[in-house]
Amino acid sequence: MVPQRIFVDADVLASRTQYLWLTLLREEAGDWFQLHSSSDVVVDAVQAWVGRDPVARADAASRRLESLAASLDEVVGVFADIGVPRGVSKGASVHDAAATGAHVLLTSQVPDSAGVDDLPFEIYTPDQFFCFVDDGAASRVRGAARQYDHRTRRPARGGAVESLTEALAAADCPGFAERVSTHLRASVH
Repeated sequence: MVPQRIFVDADVLASRTQYLWLTLLREEAGDWFQLHSSSDVVVDAVQAWVGRDPVARADAASRRLESLAASLDEVVGVFADIGVPRGVSKGASVHDAAATGAHVLLTSQVPDSAGVDDLPFEIYTPDQFFCFVDDGAASRVRGAARQYDHRTRRPARGGAVESLTEALAAADCPGFAERVSTHLRASVH
């Protein structure tokens, strides 16, 4: 099977929960898909990540860059203009970079323009993509959910512990949160 090339946008790489699940699923799925991005996108993601903790800027940026380098199969540095209509998205350069052979552009910024159908790749939100992976590899998703449920518990607002499914729902992945909840319930029985 030829691996699907997934071009990941900065908003996904900058989201703690979406990035965690993307790397977990990549690890569990083996060679089912590859993760790609561009140097511009990586810089944007690191800036967004570090912007949440300005006190630890240099250290946080270094750790995040190391994490991204370890999880991405390729970082595209040079790409050509594919002539994406400027009304299609906030960042036509992301589409240009994804056109370097990606099958899927993974982004939360889904355009509503008619020009999307002419792009040489499909556009998925993280929720759509994670559900797609679950459709094809539910047992692997179930294993990842069980294995990492305890690692993803973190304090929520007010001091309560935020569950894995709550974190997914808060990260705009409600469909996948429901699937993970089902996997976790099944593993208890």
